[in-house]
Formats: sequence, structure tokens, C-alpha cells
Amino acid sequence: MGKEKILGALIFIFAFLILIYYTWGLVLLQNGLTGPGLQQWVVDTFGAGTLLHDILNPDPMFLIILPVWAAAVLIMVIAMWIGWTMLTTPAPEPLEDFDFDEEEVAESKPEE
Repeated sequence: MGKEKILGALIFIFAFLILIYYTWGLVLLQNGLTGPGLQQWVVDTFGAGTLLHDILNPDPMFLIILPVWAAAVLIMVIAMWIGWTMLTTPAPEPLEDFDFDEEEVAESKPEE
């Protein structure tokens, strides 16, 4: 399998896991679609204050702020890249003015 396919598979898996995590954190836990027992199950199973408890019971504001911050960073990185490219790319050399006489142009055309 080529490097592009491996990279594509990793991006797909990463995006799928993020989708599942956001669905878990923002829809299932916060809206009570599964009942209040789901949050209590997380606390009972993993204990309050543990790493798994914090991961499986995220703060909804964190889940809203994180993608907004990531989008702002991505846009600024692209803007910085464009600015750096414009800054470091040398200016093109000007084209010389070519004065073509009509006679020279007529001579260079093949006769029909």
C-alpha cells in the first residue's frame, strides 16, 4: 500500500474517532438522550478526578472552544504561509519591450 493510502487511512480513522468523541461529549452526555445514568456510570466506573473520567466526561465548553481555536490557528497558519511565500519569493524580472515591425511579422508568416 502506498504512503498516500496509509496517510488517507490515518486521517479517516482520526476524523472518525473525533466525530464519535464529539457525539459522545456534546450529544449523548449533555442532552440526556441516554438518561442521567450515563454520566453517573462514567463517575462510578472511572472515579471522579481520574484521567479516564476527565476524557469520558468532557466539559461541553471545552468541546465548543477547541474547534473554534483550531480553525483560527489553521487560518492564521495559512495566512502566515502565504505572507512568507510572498516575502521570500523574488520579484519576476521585467520582460523587455519587443518592437516588431509589421514587415518582420509579415516575413515570418508562411505564405499560403
